[in-house]
Amino acid sequence: MSAPEMHPDLTAALEAAFPGRPVEDVTSLSGGFSGAALLAFVVDGAPYVAKRFPLDPSDPERVAREIACMRVASERGVAPRLHHADARTGVTIMDRIAGTPLRPTGDPTLLERVATTLRRLHDGPPFPRSPSRMDFLRSLDAQCAALAGVGLPAELVRTVDELERVSAPHAHAAPCHRDLNPNNVLVTADRVYLVDWTTAGAGDPFVDLAQLGIFAYPRPEQREALLEAYLGRPAGDDERARSRIARAIALAFYAAGFFFGGARLGGPPPADEEPRPLAEVLAAFGAAPERTHPGTVAAALLREVRREAQDVLRGRPSRP
Repeated sequence: MSAPEMHPDLTAALEAAFPGRPVEDVTSLSGGFSGAALLAFVVDGAPYVAKRFPLDPSDPERVAREIACMRVASERGVAPRLHHADARTGVTIMDRIAGTPLRPTGDPTLLERVATTLRRLHDGPPFPRSPSRMDFLRSLDAQCAALAGVGLPAELVRTVDELERVSAPHAHAAPCHRDLNPNNVLVTADRVYLVDWTTAGAGDPFVDLAQLGIFAYPRPEQREALLEAYLGRPAGDDERARSRIARAIALAFYAAGFFFGGARLGGPPPADEEPRPLAEVLAAFGAAPERTHPGTVAAALLREVRREAQDVLRGRPSRP
């Protein structure tokens, strides 16, 4: 297979980062929803990844924000080492981590490592503020409408707005990743790395925890163990209440993402399909994502949002 044709900005970045050194085994990788161009390559036997961000005229500071977050996270040791970053061209070069995505597990040692990684991130230097979750939601709403002729469910947007008002005191409490789906958490023999900092910024650290609790720690007792490992002690009543709000927000965040994924495929699943239990749907999606319509996952997440948000907004006790 021939090497992919590279954008001049990527070529210039490679020359700046590795002057006079041959770049070998260049291959293209998927850039995900962000539309970024990703290249894997090898220099002197070491693997790297180059990323070229799509520049967004509607948000000219987005690339600079992401690079600032990546740099802090890299220096904290929770992200791959950053070798080159240019906000003008949108190109970064970092180590390529030979890790595996975080999957549901009962391993207490790994849970402690994950919690420690998050604490190290959240205790670090501040990240720049980025658009709020409501801004992100409105953007997805508009994109869904453009793609499929219908936006996000009004109920979802309204619920997130109410939850954001409740969680406002913690909205910019710490430097946060803000998209801890399993593919963005890579586990190696001795480290846990966080990758893809597209949505990173100042945020509520409990939402980072809650995002992990959706996919990697789906059972209530697992989420409780993660919270205690993160805090280093049993959670108090206020922290439990805050974690419930964060879980509802995290569920809504991913519901919106999967609705968007469905819109990209042309719309929701068949109208007569009843929402299935979230655990069942996530298990099916994890085993065979290509056979599970994103709209099916979105419907299951929205059903869980309803249950969790109702308890939070009405002040009724619920599981963490």
